[in-house]
Amino acid sequence: MSTRRTPYLVGKAFNSFLLASVLTASASQVGNLIDGVMLSHFLDEKAMSAINLCMPVTQTLFAMCMLLGVGGTMLAGVAIGNHDRPKASSLFSLVMATVAGIGILIGCVAHPGPLTGLLCPDESLKEYTSQYLAVILPASVVYMVMVVLQMFVTLDGSPRRVTAAVATATVVNLSLDYVFLAILGWGMTGAAIATVISYLAALMILAFHFSRPETLRIRFHGSYKEIMKVAAMGLPFGIATALIAVQLLGNNLVAMHYLGTSGIIALSVCMYLLSFSMIILTGTLESFQPVAAILKGSGDNNGVALVLGRAYRFLTVSLAILASVIIFLPGVIAGIFGIENPADAAMLHKALLPYAFNIILQCAVYLLIPVYQLYGHKGMALTISFGQPLLPMLCYWMLSALAAQGIGWINPWWGFAIGQSLLVIILIPFILRQKGNHLPVVLIPKANPDDMLDLSVDADMKGMDEALRIVEKWLADAKVENALRLRIVLACEECLKNIITHGLSGKKSASAIDLRISLGAGKVDAVIKDEGRPFNPVEYDVKEGIGLLILHKTCDRENYEYMFRQNILNLSWDSEESAL
Repeated sequence: MSTRRTPYLVGKAFNSFLLASVLTASASQVGNLIDGVMLSHFLDEKAMSAINLCMPVTQTLFAMCMLLGVGGTMLAGVAIGNHDRPKASSLFSLVMATVAGIGILIGCVAHPGPLTGLLCPDESLKEYTSQYLAVILPASVVYMVMVVLQMFVTLDGSPRRVTAAVATATVVNLSLDYVFLAILGWGMTGAAIATVISYLAALMILAFHFSRPETLRIRFHGSYKEIMKVAAMGLPFGIATALIAVQLLGNNLVAMHYLGTSGIIALSVCMYLLSFSMIILTGTLESFQPVAAILKGSGDNNGVALVLGRAYRFLTVSLAILASVIIFLPGVIAGIFGIENPADAAMLHKALLPYAFNIILQCAVYLLIPVYQLYGHKGMALTISFGQPLLPMLCYWMLSALAAQGIGWINPWWGFAIGQSLLVIILIPFILRQKGNHLPVVLIPKANPDDMLDLSVDADMKGMDEALRIVEKWLADAKVENALRLRIVLACEECLKNIITHGLSGKKSASAIDLRISLGAGKVDAVIKDEGRPFNPVEYDVKEGIGLLILHKTCDRENYEYMFRQNILNLSWDSEESAL
């Protein structure tokens, strides 16, 4: 048995969100991606580029979703970690009402005419751009409610439903794109209508989540101040996402001014490839954030560090695969997007290698934002939020201007990766200035071994006996009074025995039980987690077993939740003589 905690159960929790979260992230990207590919084949390359020109609008809507959705789910996750589901429901209700109101307002006041002139100085693309915006803008509320609702349904323990919703939306969008473009000939308008209908299909599936009695409920007991707290928590994500819209607009203008038609086509393909990386990144974030927020709410810093390690492992493998495809298969990429013109293909080949490096650096640094937000390093989170969109754009702009002056050896596409590297250099002094006992770079506080025991227990009787010996010795060393020490050890024994003999019996794969005991001012807390059958010992009839009767008699307080497909039992004892 390990005397330290292993990442097994937090890894399982992360993985339980992962597929749904990746698909949730795809909802913000897949509509434009599918429309772009289909239009390039059924219309022309200019139609694909027009979709790219509309991306700043979609990105701005997504920025508002990130500001309120991520901020709301992080605070709701902390509330759930503190066993306060009414508070989580209140936050859910306020955020959804606010998002719906903003979406309706945008749909009523935004018009495609002025936006088309801003987004598209190229006359040959204006008609396509205007047609797409004329459908997408009035449907803003549908898109925004869908994205934020997916975040809350995922947090609320139904990632499979989100998977089903987004998979359905993707199938609907693909099918209707073919019907509206290839059969009916509706062009850009048809592509936009197909995307909106796919969002409505996803919303219908998500709505069934709330038919279950134990889900988040509509509970309007919050205030304006609560929305401000949500916005403050989500601010770095909202700023970063909004500035990406500025970056998209700036990049488009630079490409058209300095690199011509081939430049804007190559940039359009790079933006679609960026969509794939954003699906990976945002999916990783939305898997990490609910688990990390709930662990942080329960005071489990070690668990946050473990799940962050799992998130970086997934991110590294996924981005390595994507970068390899971009670097080694440029011809395939050109074929997918229907690029046959030799000048356009040559420009694309020039762009792909440096842009692959940009993608890797961007995702690796961005994942630090939720960690810094959770642990109060908000200045560093905001530095990333502003630096990531703006520095690459400015470097790309400067190198493009130099290349346009005839300096042939300059490849302007390296500007993106150079900008990301400059951001890392800027962050280093801030990281080094941080005081306290933190993990390097990520700055998560290290668990104090003097007031916390955190270990994984092998799921067998031998592992249980060894764990109980460790618990008893640790409590004795911490000078916990004898009577209380006996109660704690007895309660842990009954819980572990029940999990091993009933909850985990018959499982084919190896498993583990996480046990964390902490000493506080006048109290002792224990958290026991396992992946066995759902079982609530708090509400279970004690007449059914002497073990449960012993558990209730030996604890001062008990709380049970089933999250991440895991049983989470919280036990607490009062102690006047506790060491801390």
